[in-house]
Amino acid sequence: MTDLGTRTEPALRRAAPALLGYAAVRALGLLALALWSAARDKSAYTLLTARWDALWYTRVAEQGYGYEVRLPNGDVHSNLAFFPLLPWLERALSALTPLSYADAGFAVSLLASLMAAWGIFAVTDHVYGSRAGVCAVLLWAVLPVGIVQSMAYSESLFTALAAWSLYAILTDRWVTAGLLASLAGLTRPVGLAVVAAVWATGAAASLRSRRNRQTGTETGTGTGEGGRGGDDTGTSERGWGADEDSAGQLGRGASGAVGAAGEPHPPGSRSTTHEPRLHGDPQAAGGTGTPAPGSFVRTRSAAETGGARAAGHAPATGTASTTGRAPDAKGALTPTRAPGTDPEPTPGTDPPPAPGTGPGRTPDTSPERTPGVSPGRTPGVTPHRTPATDPPPPALSLRRLLGMVLAPLGAAGYVLWVGHRTGKGPLGYLDVQAGWRNGFDGGYAFARFVGDKFTSFPSALAGVGLIVGVGLIVWLYVTCVRQAQPLPLLVYAGVVTALALCASSYFGSKPRLLMPAFPLLLPLALTLARARTRRSAAVVAAIATASALYGAFWLNGTGPP
Repeated sequence: MTDLGTRTEPALRRAAPALLGYAAVRALGLLALALWSAARDKSAYTLLTARWDALWYTRVAEQGYGYEVRLPNGDVHSNLAFFPLLPWLERALSALTPLSYADAGFAVSLLASLMAAWGIFAVTDHVYGSRAGVCAVLLWAVLPVGIVQSMAYSESLFTALAAWSLYAILTDRWVTAGLLASLAGLTRPVGLAVVAAVWATGAAASLRSRRNRQTGTETGTGTGEGGRGGDDTGTSERGWGADEDSAGQLGRGASGAVGAAGEPHPPGSRSTTHEPRLHGDPQAAGGTGTPAPGSFVRTRSAAETGGARAAGHAPATGTASTTGRAPDAKGALTPTRAPGTDPEPTPGTDPPPAPGTGPGRTPDTSPERTPGVSPGRTPGVTPHRTPATDPPPPALSLRRLLGMVLAPLGAAGYVLWVGHRTGKGPLGYLDVQAGWRNGFDGGYAFARFVGDKFTSFPSALAGVGLIVGVGLIVWLYVTCVRQAQPLPLLVYAGVVTALALCASSYFGSKPRLLMPAFPLLLPLALTLARARTRRSAAVVAAIATASALYGAFWLNGTGPP
């Protein structure tokens, strides 16, 4: 097994521009907060570690569960509403270091925010390429509520776990995906979105595998997890669904030929020295056209698909050319003939000996193979398998099932424990949330909140802004669907968005609740990545400055509830 350190180092080096850019944006935000707070005689560090939810998490870490506040209107605010992973980490770090619980929460959030940025880069790089990955990370950093990423809140920790779980799904690491989804479920109630992504993708993969077995065909040669035998230490170069045993036909160019299965690589890395073009680039495949619908990963370069130097001037590996010849695994053209036929012998000559026969040899009894196709992994070739004799690898199906079983355990375990502690059964956690006036009403309360803004002129402007903001979010999600993002990203972003917009929670916190939905930023990241570097840098710098000033103003005022 390849050493984990040797695999992580190139991946970290590849993500370095994104992480450095993220750190610079967050440093600018913290600097603005420090200067603004000093001008108002406030402590910036206190604002980051000892207000609102940060205090509740610290109290859970220090005293455990059971603390509650009864309000005059009868509402009961119980700390059982706060999921336990962040307090557990605060307690563990405080026990191992001289840090206080508040200091430990701040340290966990800083580290988790970097891991979240790395995870966002890994996902975006896997789907669209490294340039889009850097842009996605920077856009996540410059969100207007980006200052929360540096607070002792659970958003950064949750986003890190969610992003890496999604990356594990994309690379067919189902056990890892399930474990990370379970941890995300111990972090925030919206962990349901990660569980939904695991289940939806796993179910789609199982249905596709079943359909392939029924039709007697199966495409794909990779094993998914690890790419070679399927451990959890490598990646499938073709992404989620490296087998047709997974959900989705990936790695297809404009011609529809399946891409090469390649060697395993660490997260966020790839073997080619050519930078692939972005998804949707008209020059991405063969120099013309656009990627085929359903192509969820970045278009592979010509060097990766058979050695052709220009994809637009050489036939794709495994496809027939107009000359009646088919390229072999190295890109050379060899004569083709119909499967199951042999060339006619020249009259007066003996027929050619059967394969594997001759002096001192026994006849070859191995299964007949299609001419020109080597066994095992052949780039660009879709093998056809007979289910009765060559079934799909059972290990991948078992790992997928195990990942789906693991995914909901964290959230389900905590919810059931809360129900047992409150004595109200499995629905006890809903009663706890009801004490905070939190619930899911399909967006009715939010719609009333927006409508009430139009009762007077000054507040009507805020109402218009809210409508425009919701419209932008819906437009971004529709764009994600139109760009054929991978199924796990669409499911995850959709559930996060629905829970944020359709819940009856405090409406001022909705921008913060939407922050983990980073796939919504990918259409903007693609647009930014296609622009000139100087123009992109100027746009990011301007937005980062505005975000830093707004974060300082916001945290010194009403702040994130």
